[in-house]
Amino acid sequence: RQLSLLLRRPPGREAYPGDVFYLHSRLLERAAKLSDAQGAGSLTALPVIETKAGDVSAYIPTNVISITDGQIYLQD
Repeated sequence: RQLSLLLRRPPGREAYPGDVFYLHSRLLERAAKLSDAQGAGSLTALPVIETKAGDVSAYIPTNVISITDGQIYLQD
């Protein structure tokens, strides 16, 4: 969020960049797509999100939850 503001990118919800959904999905899709020369196939990404007080309704956690197929919720 701070880098986007410093780079003067237009802010979206909660001052995050407007393209945060695109950036997250692009990072997850790029986790590991191997070329034919490297044996082809792909690897599963395991994104880890740390929340404040277990609040999974915040903007970034809900964004990643909406992109991923399943979640494991851990709490201390």
